[in-house]
This record gives sequence, C-alpha cells and structure tokens, in this order.
Amino acid sequence: MISQLKAEIFEIQQRDKDYLALKDQLYAIQTKFRHLQDQKMMQDHDFKTRHESNLVTLQGLKQECDVARHNLNDKSRANADC
Repeated sequence: MISQLKAEIFEIQQRDKDYLALKDQLYAIQTKFRHLQDQKMMQDHDFKTRHESNLVTLQGLKQECDVARHNLNDKSRANADC
C-alpha cells in the first residue's frame, strides 16, 4: 500500500511539473500572440497612413495632368491660330 501511495505521489508530482511547464508555455504563447497583435496593429496603421498619403499624391498628380492637358490644348489652339 505504501509503495502504491509513493507511486501516486510521484505521478502527481510529475503531473504538477507537466502542468507548470504547460502553464509556462501558454504564458509564452500568449505573450508572443499579444506582441504579434501589436505589430499587426502598427503595420495596419502604417499601411493605412501610406495608402491615404498615396491617394492624396495621386489626386495631386491627376490635377497636375489636367492642368498640363489644359495648357497643352490652349497652346495647341494658339499655335493653330498662328
């Protein structure tokens, strides 16, 4: 009976060690997950900022093209008149 109880104690101690190891692994995984979530949030924010900046730049370039096209048409008409 004593040897059976010692075996159970040993088994419980092993389970306790396994539990603590799993608990540490879970904590490490949760920490890594939170870190990756933070990185993703920062990258999403950076992407959104760059995208909005690109849209503004694109709109400016379109306006420049429109102005250049208008100037070209005016000069073409002036040249045709000459």
